[in-house]
Amino acid sequence: MMDRREFIQLSASAATLASSGLLPLLGAEKRRPGGRRRNRLAPVSGPRNIFTEPAAIEPITGYLPRFIPAGDGSMKGPFAATYSLIQMQGSQAKSRNRVSGSLKVSFADAICTSSEIRTARPANTVRNRVRCAGDLNLVKRWTLKSSVTGAPDLGFTEIGSWDGKQMIVKSNSWTQTRAVSNRLIAQWALPGLLAAGKFRDKPLQFDMLDNSTLRPDQTLSYSGRVEVPTAKGKIKLDCYAQTGRGILPIHYLVDTAGRVQLITHETVNWALTKLS
Repeated sequence: MMDRREFIQLSASAATLASSGLLPLLGAEKRRPGGRRRNRLAPVSGPRNIFTEPAAIEPITGYLPRFIPAGDGSMKGPFAATYSLIQMQGSQAKSRNRVSGSLKVSFADAICTSSEIRTARPANTVRNRVRCAGDLNLVKRWTLKSSVTGAPDLGFTEIGSWDGKQMIVKSNSWTQTRAVSNRLIAQWALPGLLAAGKFRDKPLQFDMLDNSTLRPDQTLSYSGRVEVPTAKGKIKLDCYAQTGRGILPIHYLVDTAGRVQLITHETVNWALTKLS
């Protein structure tokens, strides 16, 4: 049975898709002269560029000519980073991209905070505060707050904790318990670990906390150095690939100073714009 949180998240996603004209019924409303309908969801001319090398940058090839890598700051230790949310809307020779929001991530004193804003109408904001512990930034407890602009009834707050064996998530009206088989690490606690180069020689096996959702059986492994074209010319970045249950592959592209410059995840991607 779908719980209230899943229903609210699904409703918010549907509202965003509907207002963007991305649902099939809305996508067929416009008519051409003469009364014929024009399908707004007609495929982009030309095949999807599935052979881009390296594959890690395929979702953002249309954005990269504008991308200026951040050259200051460090993620080794306390940091505050701002990313642009780069949406992929299909591709021809290059992906079609647009900036559709932002992500702010900070880590200090074992506290990882994140604030993600998706600006498609209605705009959705998700804020997380995660208390971490140990060298791997393992989750101890967290608070999530989600809000939708113009729709206060879709907002919700969740409080969670992990005791090493199971995670418990609570809202005002329900409690959910999930068994956790591996070490539990929040998604936005990973950049600091990558900055330290911890998994260059040995892959990380873990379960991921994605907001308040459990993504089990994840593997994060080093994939070698890749060449990435940018507005400042070609640069070489270390590539880490994350695969596992319940996710599309995620690639983290890290420079020699440990800065996570790019994160690609198919339709939703992130590009570093500021670091302090």
